[in-house]
Amino acid sequence: MSVLGWILLSGVLMGAIALVGVVTLLLSETMLRRLLMPLVAFSAGSMLGGAFFHMIPAGIETLGDPLQVSVLVVAGFTLFFLLEHMLHWHQCHVPEVERLFQVSIDFF
Repeated sequence: MSVLGWILLSGVLMGAIALVGVVTLLLSETMLRRLLMPLVAFSAGSMLGGAFFHMIPAGIETLGDPLQVSVLVVAGFTLFFLLEHMLHWHQCHVPEVERLFQVSIDFF
């Protein structure tokens, strides 16, 4: 295949992939609610993973020691994991009054 053919094929494929979000308009509201949080979590994880995979080689180049960079990355993940579990910080889409009422019900 010529270079122009590859360019056209990849352009059409990228356009089709970009339109995948239109499929969500065809889903029912209950199905969309079930899929929304896992899809958001997947997209956030993909962005963080992409950032780390691009920054780790730069860190190795700067520090010169791959072991030191690996230890720092693991220490950072561990620190934020422990911090999140100590603070019990979770995003909630329930208004504050309803959430307080829900906590008091769950407590009893």
